[in-house]
Order: sequence, then structure tokens, then C-alpha cells
Amino acid sequence: MCTHILVPLDGSAYAERAVEPARSLAEKDGARLTLLTVMVWFPVSRLHVPTLDQGSKARGRQYLEEVRATRLGAASVPVDTVVQLGTPAESIAEFASAAQVDLIVMSTHGTTSIGRVRHTLGSTAWKIFQDTPCPVLLIAVYRPVAQASSCGMSHILLW
Repeated sequence: MCTHILVPLDGSAYAERAVEPARSLAEKDGARLTLLTVMVWFPVSRLHVPTLDQGSKARGRQYLEEVRATRLGAASVPVDTVVQLGTPAESIAEFASAAQVDLIVMSTHGTTSIGRVRHTLGSTAWKIFQDTPCPVLLIAVYRPVAQASSCGMSHILLW
């Protein structure tokens, strides 16, 4: 039984496929659901400007609120949204550990899979799968988004 489910999102339709299965699991177990997006930030870059970071955070919050409204609507479980600056896999793993997440539900591919879905796992999914302290439920994206089943449950890999 889960009490806290994390759904990492990167702005892609592929990543958003994980929202509905995560919601179903959260509602079944009465778990809290957290939508997380990581805005890429390279702290050693000469281009680092704090105002850009604040703009990134604002865009991330807006994106997560749109996902919450369009994909979760009247969810019967608590839904939190979190925006972090950093590198995706590392930030997701750190959040999962710090927030005591019981389960991560995510797609096998996100924005990095565009045009090359032939690989078994995307690089971020692979890193998260290796580095997180909790189980990871992967939603496969072998078919184009427009052809996905309505609930997405027929395309789940449990690792």
C-alpha cells in the first residue's frame, strides 16, 4: 500500500501518460500524489542568472497547474506540485528520498525520446530506476501518443 506517489513530468505527452495510472493507484490506496517537474539548471555555467531561474520556476509551476487541471480535475486524493531546479534524474531521486515517496510512476521516455522510441528505456528513466530508494512503475510508450489506450494500464512494466 502506498501513501505517497511521485509522478515526474517533463512537458511531453509521453511523460504525461503516467498521470492517469498514478491517479488510479493513489485513489485506490488513498495516497498523496505529487507532480514534479525539474527545470534544468547548470550551476557551473557562466550563463547562470538568478532571474532566469525564477522564470524557469514560474514556467514549471504554470505547466504543473495545467496538468493538474486537465488531467486530474476533481481527483479525490491530495495533489501537490513541486518545481525544482537541477538535473532531472538526480533531482527526482533526491526528492523521492527526502519526501519519503513510496512509488514513482513515470513513462519510459519523455522529451528525450522524440523520434527515437526504439530504445527500451530513456536515459532519465534508466538513471531514476537505478538511483531511487523506492519502486518505480514504468509506463511504456511504444505506440504513438494518439494511439494510446484510454487508461494506459495495458502498457505497464513493473520493475
